[in-house]
Amino acid sequence: MMRNRKQNAGSIPCLIGAVMLLAVGCGGGGAVMEQPKQSQKNRSAPKMQAPKLKPSKSVAKKKPKAKPQEVVGDSEDMFEIVDYIHNFEIKKTAAAGQGTEQVAVVLPEKPGINSTTFTVVKDDTQTEQAKPDPSFKLPEGFSAVKEAGYSSQGFPNRIRCERDYSEMVLVPAGISVQGTKNGEKNTRPDFTIYQNAFYIDVHEVTLEQYRRWRSEMIAAKGKIPEPAGNDSQPANFPAMGVSYTDALNYARTMGKQLPHEAQWEKAARGESGFQYPWGNGRALWQKTRHPGQIDPVGTFPGDQSPYGALDMAGNAREWCDDWYSDNAYQAALSLSDAGVVRDWTGPKRPVVPSMRVVRGNQKSWEVWKRSAENMRTPPADVGFRGVLNLASPPSDDAEKSKPAGTF
Repeated sequence: MMRNRKQNAGSIPCLIGAVMLLAVGCGGGGAVMEQPKQSQKNRSAPKMQAPKLKPSKSVAKKKPKAKPQEVVGDSEDMFEIVDYIHNFEIKKTAAAGQGTEQVAVVLPEKPGINSTTFTVVKDDTQTEQAKPDPSFKLPEGFSAVKEAGYSSQGFPNRIRCERDYSEMVLVPAGISVQGTKNGEKNTRPDFTIYQNAFYIDVHEVTLEQYRRWRSEMIAAKGKIPEPAGNDSQPANFPAMGVSYTDALNYARTMGKQLPHEAQWEKAARGESGFQYPWGNGRALWQKTRHPGQIDPVGTFPGDQSPYGALDMAGNAREWCDDWYSDNAYQAALSLSDAGVVRDWTGPKRPVVPSMRVVRGNQKSWEVWKRSAENMRTPPADVGFRGVLNLASPPSDDAEKSKPAGTF
Protein backbone atom coordinates (compact mmCIF):
# COMPACT_ATOMS: atom_id res chain seq x y z
CA MET A 1 0.00 0.00 0.00
CA MET A 2 2.85 2.37 0.88
CA ARG A 3 4.49 1.72 -2.50
CA ASN A 4 1.32 2.67 -4.29
CA ARG A 5 1.02 5.90 -2.34
CA LYS A 6 4.59 6.90 -3.26
CA GLN A 7 3.94 6.17 -6.86
CA ASN A 8 0.77 8.26 -6.85
CA ALA A 9 2.55 11.09 -5.05
CA GLY A 10 5.27 11.14 -7.74
CA SER A 11 2.73 11.33 -10.51
CA ILE A 12 1.01 14.42 -9.14
CA PRO A 13 3.95 16.84 -9.83
CA CYS A 14 4.33 15.40 -13.32
CA LEU A 15 0.68 16.02 -13.98
CA ILE A 16 0.95 19.63 -12.71
CA GLY A 17 4.01 20.20 -14.91
CA ALA A 18 2.20 18.86 -17.94
CA VAL A 19 -0.72 21.18 -17.29
CA MET A 20 1.63 24.19 -17.04
CA LEU A 21 3.39 23.28 -20.28
CA LEU A 22 0.03 22.88 -21.96
CA ALA A 23 -1.05 26.32 -20.72
CA VAL A 24 2.15 27.96 -22.02
CA GLY A 25 1.97 26.27 -25.40
CA CYS A 26 -1.66 27.33 -25.90
CA GLY A 27 -1.02 30.97 -25.11
CA GLY A 28 -2.64 31.01 -21.73
CA GLY A 29 -1.62 34.53 -20.56
CA GLY A 30 -0.89 37.87 -22.33
CA ALA A 31 2.58 38.21 -20.82
CA VAL A 32 3.45 34.69 -21.59
CA MET A 33 2.32 35.03 -25.24
CA GLU A 34 4.50 38.09 -25.99
CA GLN A 35 7.83 36.46 -25.35
CA PRO A 36 7.48 33.56 -27.79
CA LYS A 37 6.36 35.97 -30.57
CA GLN A 38 9.44 38.12 -30.13
CA SER A 39 11.74 35.15 -30.16
CA GLN A 40 10.08 33.78 -33.30
CA LYS A 41 10.33 37.16 -34.95
CA ASN A 42 14.00 37.43 -34.11
CA ARG A 43 14.63 33.98 -35.50
CA SER A 44 13.00 34.77 -38.86
CA ALA A 45 14.53 38.27 -39.32
CA PRO A 46 17.97 37.14 -40.53
CA LYS A 47 16.32 35.22 -43.32
CA MET A 48 14.87 38.48 -44.85
CA GLN A 49 18.18 40.38 -45.05
CA ALA A 50 20.01 40.58 -48.40
CA PRO A 51 23.54 39.23 -48.37
CA LYS A 52 26.17 41.93 -48.00
CA LEU A 53 28.91 42.10 -50.63
CA LYS A 54 32.36 43.27 -49.80
CA PRO A 55 33.23 46.60 -51.61
CA SER A 56 36.53 45.20 -52.83
CA LYS A 57 34.78 42.44 -54.71
CA SER A 58 31.87 44.48 -56.19
CA VAL A 59 31.67 44.38 -60.02
CA ALA A 60 29.37 46.65 -62.12
CA LYS A 61 27.28 44.65 -64.49
CA LYS A 62 27.63 45.73 -68.15
CA LYS A 63 24.48 46.04 -70.18
CA PRO A 64 24.62 43.87 -73.25
CA LYS A 65 24.90 45.85 -76.49
CA ALA A 66 21.79 45.90 -78.58
CA LYS A 67 22.25 43.78 -81.63
CA PRO A 68 21.68 45.60 -84.95
CA GLN A 69 18.42 44.71 -86.56
CA GLU A 70 18.91 41.94 -89.03
CA VAL A 71 18.27 43.09 -92.58
CA VAL A 72 16.19 40.74 -94.63
CA GLY A 73 17.05 40.51 -98.30
CA ASP A 74 20.02 40.69 -100.60
CA SER A 75 22.60 43.25 -99.44
CA GLU A 76 23.27 44.12 -103.07
CA ASP A 77 19.74 45.53 -103.26
CA MET A 78 20.23 47.87 -100.30
CA PHE A 79 20.71 51.60 -100.69
CA GLU A 80 20.55 54.75 -98.63
CA ILE A 81 18.98 58.14 -99.21
CA VAL A 82 21.39 61.06 -98.89
CA ASP A 83 19.52 64.18 -97.81
CA TYR A 84 20.96 67.30 -99.40
CA ILE A 85 19.67 70.75 -98.54
CA HIS A 86 17.22 70.89 -101.41
CA ASN A 87 16.75 67.38 -102.70
CA PHE A 88 17.59 63.72 -102.26
CA GLU A 89 19.99 61.32 -103.91
CA ILE A 90 19.86 57.56 -104.14
CA LYS A 91 23.31 56.29 -103.22
CA LYS A 92 24.80 52.81 -102.87
CA THR A 93 25.99 52.39 -99.30
CA ALA A 94 29.20 50.56 -98.41
CA ALA A 95 27.65 49.02 -95.32
CA ALA A 96 24.15 48.19 -96.41
CA GLY A 97 21.67 47.96 -93.59
CA GLN A 98 24.01 49.45 -90.96
CA GLY A 99 22.33 52.87 -90.89
CA THR A 100 19.81 53.90 -88.29
CA GLU A 101 17.14 54.60 -90.89
CA GLN A 102 15.96 52.35 -93.68
CA VAL A 103 13.59 52.84 -96.55
CA ALA A 104 11.64 50.08 -98.23
CA VAL A 105 10.76 50.49 -101.89
CA VAL A 106 7.68 48.49 -102.78
CA LEU A 107 5.60 48.16 -105.90
CA PRO A 108 2.72 50.66 -105.70
CA GLU A 109 -0.76 49.60 -106.63
CA LYS A 110 -1.42 52.58 -108.89
CA PRO A 111 -1.20 51.79 -112.60
CA GLY A 112 1.60 53.42 -114.56
CA ILE A 113 3.91 53.71 -111.54
CA ASN A 114 6.67 51.21 -110.90
CA SER A 115 8.92 50.43 -107.97
CA THR A 116 11.37 53.23 -108.75
CA THR A 117 8.79 55.74 -107.54
CA PHE A 118 8.70 56.42 -103.82
CA THR A 119 8.14 59.23 -101.34
CA VAL A 120 10.52 60.42 -98.63
CA VAL A 121 8.41 61.51 -95.67
CA LYS A 122 9.93 64.28 -93.60
CA ASP A 123 9.64 64.33 -89.81
CA ASP A 124 6.92 66.21 -87.99
CA THR A 125 9.20 69.03 -86.92
CA GLN A 126 7.30 72.26 -87.27
CA THR A 127 9.20 75.10 -88.88
CA GLU A 128 8.12 78.68 -88.96
CA GLN A 129 6.73 79.61 -92.34
CA ALA A 130 8.44 82.54 -94.06
CA LYS A 131 6.26 85.54 -94.74
CA PRO A 132 6.13 87.69 -97.87
CA ASP A 133 8.16 90.88 -97.92
CA PRO A 134 5.62 93.70 -98.31
CA SER A 135 8.23 95.89 -100.02
CA PHE A 136 8.86 93.35 -102.80
CA LYS A 137 6.80 93.88 -105.93
CA LEU A 138 6.73 91.67 -109.00
CA PRO A 139 6.64 93.36 -112.41
CA GLU A 140 3.32 93.73 -114.15
CA GLY A 141 2.23 90.48 -115.78
CA PHE A 142 3.60 88.23 -113.02
CA SER A 143 1.86 86.95 -109.89
CA ALA A 144 2.94 84.90 -106.88
CA VAL A 145 1.92 81.27 -106.50
CA LYS A 146 1.04 81.70 -102.83
CA GLU A 147 0.58 78.02 -102.04
CA ALA A 148 4.27 77.44 -102.90
CA GLY A 149 5.33 79.61 -99.95
CA TYR A 150 8.04 82.23 -99.63
CA SER A 151 11.81 82.28 -99.28
CA SER A 152 13.61 83.47 -96.16
CA GLN A 153 14.00 86.84 -97.90
CA GLY A 154 10.25 87.07 -98.43
CA PHE A 155 10.29 86.33 -102.20
CA PRO A 156 7.65 83.95 -103.62
CA ASN A 157 9.16 80.52 -104.22
CA ARG A 158 7.13 80.29 -107.44
CA ILE A 159 5.52 82.84 -109.70
CA ARG A 160 3.29 82.66 -112.77
CA CYS A 161 3.70 84.59 -116.00
CA GLU A 162 0.23 85.72 -116.99
CA ARG A 163 1.15 86.13 -120.65
CA ASP A 164 2.10 82.55 -121.49
CA TYR A 165 0.78 80.85 -118.28
CA SER A 166 4.23 79.49 -117.47
CA GLU A 167 5.35 78.81 -113.93
CA MET A 168 8.77 79.95 -112.74
CA VAL A 169 10.90 78.94 -109.74
CA LEU A 170 13.08 81.15 -107.59
CA VAL A 171 16.87 80.80 -107.67
CA PRO A 172 18.02 82.79 -104.63
CA ALA A 173 20.94 85.19 -104.64
CA GLY A 174 24.24 83.71 -103.53
CA ILE A 175 27.36 81.89 -104.59
CA SER A 176 27.59 78.69 -106.62
CA VAL A 177 30.15 76.60 -108.49
CA GLN A 178 30.61 77.16 -112.22
CA GLY A 179 32.53 74.74 -114.42
CA THR A 180 34.48 71.65 -113.43
CA LYS A 181 38.04 70.51 -112.73
CA ASN A 182 38.08 67.40 -114.89
CA GLY A 183 35.83 68.14 -117.87
CA GLU A 184 36.50 69.34 -121.37
CA LYS A 185 38.80 72.32 -121.83
CA ASN A 186 35.91 74.73 -122.44
CA THR A 187 34.45 73.86 -118.99
CA ARG A 188 37.64 74.54 -117.02
CA PRO A 189 38.60 75.83 -114.57
CA ASP A 190 35.80 75.70 -112.04
CA PHE A 191 35.27 78.91 -110.10
CA THR A 192 32.97 80.46 -107.50
CA ILE A 193 30.43 82.97 -108.76
CA TYR A 194 27.96 85.25 -107.00
CA GLN A 195 24.66 86.01 -108.74
CA ASN A 196 21.62 88.02 -107.86
CA ALA A 197 18.27 86.28 -107.43
CA PHE A 198 16.23 85.40 -110.50
CA TYR A 199 13.30 83.26 -111.61
CA ILE A 200 13.55 80.62 -114.31
CA ASP A 201 10.86 78.72 -116.21
CA VAL A 202 10.05 75.32 -114.71
CA HIS A 203 10.33 73.72 -118.15
CA GLU A 204 11.16 74.62 -121.73
CA VAL A 205 8.72 76.68 -123.77
CA THR A 206 6.24 74.24 -125.25
CA LEU A 207 4.90 74.05 -128.78
CA GLU A 208 1.52 75.18 -127.48
CA GLN A 209 3.03 78.35 -126.00
CA TYR A 210 5.17 79.04 -129.03
CA ARG A 211 2.28 78.54 -131.50
CA ARG A 212 0.07 80.89 -129.50
CA TRP A 213 2.76 83.59 -129.50
CA ARG A 214 3.39 83.16 -133.21
CA SER A 215 -0.34 83.53 -133.93
CA GLU A 216 -0.40 86.73 -131.86
CA MET A 217 2.55 88.12 -133.82
CA ILE A 218 0.82 87.30 -137.11
CA ALA A 219 -2.38 89.01 -135.91
CA ALA A 220 -0.40 92.07 -134.82
CA LYS A 221 1.17 92.23 -138.30
CA GLY A 222 4.59 92.43 -136.76
CA LYS A 223 7.67 90.47 -137.64
CA ILE A 224 6.46 86.92 -138.10
CA PRO A 225 8.65 84.33 -136.40
CA GLU A 226 9.47 81.07 -138.09
CA PRO A 227 7.48 78.03 -136.98
CA ALA A 228 9.26 75.63 -134.69
CA GLY A 229 11.25 72.93 -136.42
CA ASN A 230 9.15 70.22 -134.70
CA ASP A 231 5.80 71.96 -135.21
CA SER A 232 4.13 68.68 -136.18
CA GLN A 233 4.66 67.16 -132.73
CA PRO A 234 2.10 67.28 -129.88
CA ALA A 235 1.51 70.56 -128.06
CA ASN A 236 3.22 69.49 -124.82
CA PHE A 237 6.59 68.84 -126.48
CA PRO A 238 9.31 71.51 -126.20
CA ALA A 239 9.47 73.93 -129.12
CA MET A 240 12.74 73.11 -130.92
CA GLY A 241 14.56 74.17 -134.04
CA VAL A 242 13.92 77.79 -133.03
CA SER A 243 16.50 80.47 -133.86
CA TYR A 244 18.20 82.46 -131.13
CA THR A 245 16.50 85.64 -132.37
CA ASP A 246 12.99 84.13 -132.26
CA ALA A 247 13.68 82.69 -128.81
CA LEU A 248 14.88 86.08 -127.56
CA ASN A 249 11.86 87.88 -129.03
CA TYR A 250 9.49 85.40 -127.44
CA ALA A 251 11.11 85.90 -124.04
CA ARG A 252 10.98 89.68 -124.33
CA THR A 253 7.32 89.61 -125.34
CA MET A 254 6.58 87.75 -122.11
CA GLY A 255 8.58 90.22 -120.02
CA LYS A 256 11.53 87.83 -119.63
CA GLN A 257 15.06 87.33 -120.95
CA LEU A 258 17.05 84.34 -122.11
CA PRO A 259 19.23 83.06 -119.26
CA HIS A 260 22.94 83.71 -119.12
CA GLU A 261 24.83 80.44 -118.99
CA ALA A 262 25.89 81.10 -115.38
CA GLN A 263 22.22 81.43 -114.47
CA TRP A 264 21.31 78.29 -116.39
CA GLU A 265 24.06 76.29 -114.71
CA LYS A 266 23.20 77.42 -111.18
CA ALA A 267 19.51 76.66 -111.77
CA ALA A 268 20.52 73.16 -112.94
CA ARG A 269 23.30 72.27 -110.47
CA GLY A 270 22.32 74.17 -107.31
CA GLU A 271 24.67 76.09 -105.09
CA SER A 272 26.74 72.95 -104.36
CA GLY A 273 27.58 72.37 -108.01
CA PHE A 274 26.13 68.88 -108.49
CA GLN A 275 27.04 66.87 -111.57
CA TYR A 276 23.35 66.40 -112.36
CA PRO A 277 20.17 68.22 -111.35
CA TRP A 278 19.28 65.43 -108.87
CA GLY A 279 22.72 65.29 -107.23
CA ASN A 280 25.84 63.23 -107.93
CA GLY A 281 24.29 59.76 -108.08
CA ARG A 282 22.96 57.78 -110.99
CA ALA A 283 19.78 58.73 -112.79
CA LEU A 284 16.55 57.09 -111.65
CA TRP A 285 13.87 57.09 -114.35
CA GLN A 286 10.44 55.50 -114.14
CA LYS A 287 10.79 54.26 -117.72
CA THR A 288 13.49 53.98 -120.35
CA ARG A 289 15.26 57.25 -121.13
CA HIS A 290 18.39 57.99 -123.14
CA PRO A 291 20.39 61.23 -123.59
CA GLY A 292 19.03 63.15 -126.55
CA GLN A 293 15.57 61.59 -126.21
CA ILE A 294 12.71 64.10 -126.57
CA ASP A 295 9.52 63.72 -124.54
CA PRO A 296 6.65 65.92 -123.37
CA VAL A 297 7.93 68.44 -120.82
CA GLY A 298 7.94 67.20 -117.25
CA THR A 299 7.70 63.52 -118.21
CA PHE A 300 10.57 62.60 -115.86
CA PRO A 301 10.10 64.14 -112.40
CA GLY A 302 13.51 62.75 -111.39
CA ASP A 303 15.11 65.30 -113.74
CA GLN A 304 14.49 68.09 -111.26
CA SER A 305 17.02 70.58 -109.97
CA PRO A 306 17.34 71.66 -106.32
CA TYR A 307 15.17 74.67 -107.12
CA GLY A 308 12.47 72.73 -108.97
CA ALA A 309 13.43 73.31 -112.61
CA LEU A 310 12.69 70.30 -114.84
CA ASP A 311 14.31 68.73 -117.90
CA MET A 312 17.70 70.41 -117.58
CA ALA A 313 19.65 67.17 -117.98
CA GLY A 314 17.44 65.72 -120.72
CA ASN A 315 15.00 66.82 -123.41
CA ALA A 316 15.87 69.83 -125.58
CA ARG A 317 19.18 71.64 -125.47
CA GLU A 318 18.64 75.32 -124.74
CA TRP A 319 19.78 78.73 -125.92
CA CYS A 320 21.64 81.02 -123.53
CA ASP A 321 22.22 84.73 -124.00
CA ASP A 322 26.04 84.57 -123.98
CA TRP A 323 28.42 84.79 -126.89
CA TYR A 324 30.44 81.60 -127.03
CA SER A 325 34.15 81.38 -126.25
CA ASP A 326 36.31 78.34 -125.57
CA ASN A 327 38.23 80.35 -122.98
CA ALA A 328 35.27 82.09 -121.33
CA TYR A 329 35.92 80.58 -117.89
CA GLN A 330 39.58 81.56 -117.86
CA ALA A 331 38.52 85.12 -118.73
CA ALA A 332 35.87 85.09 -116.00
CA LEU A 333 38.36 83.94 -113.37
CA SER A 334 40.61 86.89 -114.20
CA LEU A 335 37.74 89.16 -113.06
CA SER A 336 37.44 87.57 -109.63
CA ASP A 337 37.57 89.59 -106.44
CA ALA A 338 38.95 87.65 -103.46
CA GLY A 339 38.33 84.45 -105.41
CA VAL A 340 34.69 85.19 -106.27
CA VAL A 341 33.38 86.30 -109.67
CA ARG A 342 30.35 88.58 -109.38
CA ASP A 343 27.41 88.64 -111.83
CA TRP A 344 29.43 87.41 -114.79
CA THR A 345 27.50 87.52 -118.07
CA GLY A 346 30.02 86.13 -120.54
CA PRO A 347 31.96 87.86 -123.33
CA LYS A 348 30.77 91.35 -124.22
CA ARG A 349 31.23 90.87 -127.96
CA PRO A 350 31.37 87.95 -130.41
CA VAL A 351 34.47 85.80 -130.14
CA VAL A 352 33.38 83.38 -132.86
CA PRO A 353 30.96 85.12 -135.28
CA SER A 354 27.27 84.20 -134.79
CA MET A 355 28.05 81.55 -132.19
CA ARG A 356 25.96 81.55 -129.00
CA VAL A 357 26.16 79.28 -125.96
CA VAL A 358 23.84 76.26 -125.87
CA ARG A 359 23.41 74.29 -122.64
CA GLY A 360 22.21 70.73 -122.16
CA ASN A 361 23.83 67.64 -123.53
CA GLN A 362 23.11 65.12 -126.27
CA LYS A 363 25.34 62.29 -125.02
CA SER A 364 25.13 62.24 -121.20
CA TRP A 365 23.32 63.84 -118.26
CA GLU A 366 26.02 66.18 -116.87
CA VAL A 367 24.75 69.76 -116.73
CA TRP A 368 28.15 71.49 -116.63
CA LYS A 369 28.82 70.70 -120.28
CA ARG A 370 28.59 73.55 -122.79
CA SER A 371 28.62 73.90 -126.55
CA ALA A 372 28.13 76.49 -129.30
CA GLU A 373 25.58 76.79 -132.11
CA ASN A 374 24.99 79.27 -134.89
CA MET A 375 22.30 81.69 -133.74
CA ARG A 376 20.83 81.92 -137.25
CA THR A 377 20.70 78.26 -138.19
CA PRO A 378 19.53 76.36 -135.11
CA PRO A 379 19.85 72.59 -134.86
CA ALA A 380 16.68 70.57 -134.63
CA ASP A 381 17.10 69.74 -130.92
CA VAL A 382 17.61 73.28 -129.54
CA GLY A 383 14.79 74.93 -127.59
CA PHE A 384 14.76 77.55 -124.82
CA ARG A 385 13.29 78.79 -121.55
CA GLY A 386 13.11 82.27 -120.02
CA VAL A 387 14.28 84.03 -116.86
CA LEU A 388 13.06 87.02 -114.88
CA ASN A 389 15.94 88.97 -113.36
CA LEU A 390 15.60 90.59 -109.94
CA ALA A 391 17.56 93.69 -109.03
CA SER A 392 20.32 93.37 -106.46
CA PRO A 393 19.81 95.01 -103.04
CA PRO A 394 20.67 98.68 -103.71
CA SER A 395 23.52 100.42 -101.95
CA ASP A 396 23.09 104.04 -100.83
CA ASP A 397 24.86 105.37 -103.93
CA ALA A 398 23.05 103.01 -106.26
CA GLU A 399 19.70 103.94 -104.78
CA LYS A 400 20.31 107.64 -105.51
CA SER A 401 21.34 107.01 -109.12
CA LYS A 402 18.69 104.36 -109.93
CA PRO A 403 16.35 105.51 -112.74
CA ALA A 404 12.69 105.78 -111.90
CA GLY A 405 10.67 102.66 -112.69
CA THR A 406 13.69 100.32 -112.59
CA PHE A 407 12.78 96.90 -111.24
